[in-house]
Amino acid sequence: MEIQVGIIGFGVVGRGVIALLQEYGNLLKKRIDVGIKIKTIADLNIKDNRGLDLTNIKLTTDYKEIINDDEIKIVVELVGGTTIAYNIIKEALEAKKNVVTANKALIYEKGEELFKLARDNKSEIRFEASVAGGIPIMKTITESLSGDVITEICAILNGTTNFILTKMEDENCSFDEALKEAQSLGFAEADPTLDITGGDAAHKIKVLSSIAFNTNIDKEKVYRKGIDKIQIEDISYAKDLGYTLKLLAIAKKHDDKKSVEAHVYPTLIPSKSSIASVKNEYNVVMLNSSYLGISHYVGKGAGERPTATAIVSDIVDISLAISDKREYPCHRYSSFNDYKTMDISEITSCFYIRLTTVEHVGILANITTILASHDISISQIMQKQSTDNNTVPVIIITHKASEKSMIDAIDEMQKLEYVQERPSLLHLENI
Repeated sequence: MEIQVGIIGFGVVGRGVIALLQEYGNLLKKRIDVGIKIKTIADLNIKDNRGLDLTNIKLTTDYKEIINDDEIKIVVELVGGTTIAYNIIKEALEAKKNVVTANKALIYEKGEELFKLARDNKSEIRFEASVAGGIPIMKTITESLSGDVITEICAILNGTTNFILTKMEDENCSFDEALKEAQSLGFAEADPTLDITGGDAAHKIKVLSSIAFNTNIDKEKVYRKGIDKIQIEDISYAKDLGYTLKLLAIAKKHDDKKSVEAHVYPTLIPSKSSIASVKNEYNVVMLNSSYLGISHYVGKGAGERPTATAIVSDIVDISLAISDKREYPCHRYSSFNDYKTMDISEITSCFYIRLTTVEHVGILANITTILASHDISISQIMQKQSTDNNTVPVIIITHKASEKSMIDAIDEMQKLEYVQERPSLLHLENI
């Protein structure tokens, strides 16, 4: 049996998908006993062959030719964005075709609608490549752990920011220097805003936690804070205390409160933890589930080959289901838990605080009084040597406190006459 596939969008990832299928197509057929054939490619630029042999593939600038082709059973959307891509996927599902996409932004924005559309049309939408690149995390959650209950996700989901933070810690360079190197090596876009502000990771944790917890995550409550304001001093001081800074995407399910939390922010974790050892452009997803417990999944989170690998995996799964004549080719995503998404003000964690002060009698007493007045207890405190400009860094690690209490305390500290600038504040997780 041979399954016909249409690809819409012939950029870097599209090229990777075709190259993979051309190189390993025969091996794949031996493994699954199903042939996968790229019948048509739609793209605005069909003159450049991207270094591939496209002799037996139809090229068109009109994606509707793929939608309207009854022989094509799987549509691969690689256009990106949330406008044209939305129309493509919607039209494909309405035509009762199965869809594979790497479009995290679209699943973030329109996931629930598209899942319902797929169910209504007895089709499938797959998006393994939308989160964590080549790590098969969706399949792990929906298949390998389908009999278990996932309660927590802690992940590095953006390779750009992980590369930058690795460089800052290992080479003691500034954020700007690390970003420039990331761009020169192709790990960061010319405009890296979505990555460094936490937006990309926020899209991914919303998608991932929605599937893991079987509930609709309110995207407006997915708190995000990026790494663009991180100072090398904080990375250095944290290192002295045995911590490493990572941009973590964290999600937790609270059955007792019928609620979930999902957020992205720079987080200090113990330098000896397994997540801290994941460096440069690599991603990691840690899952905590009721029966299996903690498990880790590590791999490259982006790029032509990792993304193409995930896309082809989805194509293979759907092809196998079609060949077995299953009505619903694969699993169906559903939100049967009606849980609310917690606001960041409701979430508690430990914190790292760095204050830049001038020499003053009673500094520590005043600071501890402010923290106590907001029900924040101190786990560790360290006063460093005076710097060249006669300021004194004071480092504090707290026990768990609410985000709101901590922000209120920081606001109060900033008003002290001997505090030189707004104190640095970072979350801390002992994972």
